[in-house]
Amino acid sequence: MHMKKLILLLSTFILNMGGLFAQSSLLVTNSSNGNSVITNGMVIYRNVNGLGMDQLDINIKNTSSSTKTYKMRMYQDVRHIVAPGDSSNPYFCFGGQCYDPYTFTSAKTETITANGDATANGHPISIHYDEASVAGSSSIRYRIFETTNVSSDVIEFTIKYNDLAASVKSYSSLISFVSEVYPNPANNKAFLTVNSAVDANNAVVTITNALGVNVYNKNIELSSGKNTVSLEMETLSSGIYFVSVGVGNFKTVKKFTINK
Repeated sequence: MHMKKLILLLSTFILNMGGLFAQSSLLVTNSSNGNSVITNGMVIYRNVNGLGMDQLDINIKNTSSSTKTYKMRMYQDVRHIVAPGDSSNPYFCFGGQCYDPYTFTSAKTETITANGDATANGHPISIHYDEASVAGSSSIRYRIFETTNVSSDVIEFTIKYNDLAASVKSYSSLISFVSEVYPNPANNKAFLTVNSAVDANNAVVTITNALGVNVYNKNIELSSGKNTVSLEMETLSSGIYFVSVGVGNFKTVKKFTINK
């Protein structure tokens, strides 16, 4: 009898140790902020004005050596409500489908081969938040998990909107001016002028083509005052493009043409 108890205790210990050292196959990155890594338990702060809309683009990569299938789950821990029919609306797009604010788990799955990612599958992931008529605080938690190992192969993070306790600056007030692209039409290089109220080391410049495909991306540092941002486009062919400058939850888009 004592030997059976000892074996049972030892088996339980080994199983617990296996769970302790299990690692997630997930790598989650913030596509809206230079592909910075989103770690498990991370809190992301966003500011959204009344009736404003916010979008955060992310990507997931399968870092394991085998094919994995994932789902996404939303938890509305705190949802800002002004009055009946006047509330914030958080929702997300995953697996090639967008869901309404009352769908909490994705119906679609995302199957990713070893070292593959969702964007390469043609299924970019986005997290949306439409604010009520008056801005208020919301805390929305997201969990991405592997469908056959939901307890340990998982990444969970929280987005806090208009969090009054956090010293979050409104980036929309920090960028006072973004010029049109010049020269336009451009050839191998063009420029933007960006006026910033403060130093900002997390600005992102992205160029997409007329089909919405990302063809150029770089992180830039902005100094307080006037900044000249260069756009290298030697590898881009003639056509219509859109360049965006993003800092925090502020983004502005300018249309231009390449003519070679």
